[in-house]
Amino acid sequence: MENVISMYDKLILHKISYETSSAAVTAICELVNSNQRIQTSFLISHTDLNRILSKIISQGYEFNSEQLNSVRFEDGTEIIDYQFDQLFGEPIILEEFEFSHVVTEIRA
Repeated sequence: MENVISMYDKLILHKISYETSSAAVTAICELVNSNQRIQTSFLISHTDLNRILSKIISQGYEFNSEQLNSVRFEDGTEIIDYQFDQLFGEPIILEEFEFSHVVTEIRA
């Protein structure tokens, strides 16, 4: 199922994870619409990841690369995790955020 997701009041981000060699980023989140929460996971673009990080920084959060979880494999592949519950003690809530690229829902 491919959608450009924009029909929600809030996007609550719990975790974002990606492999350095992959074009897709996995976002584990909740969508809030009319006080109903839907837990889901999406595959998003790196462009949207950068837009999300910019919006988070504009809300006053600070990122330090030492805070991120990363695992490097012998073949040079690296997995990067932004676990917002651990980084900031709570998930990140974004309002009025729309993805600019096609989003693939991988779990609803």
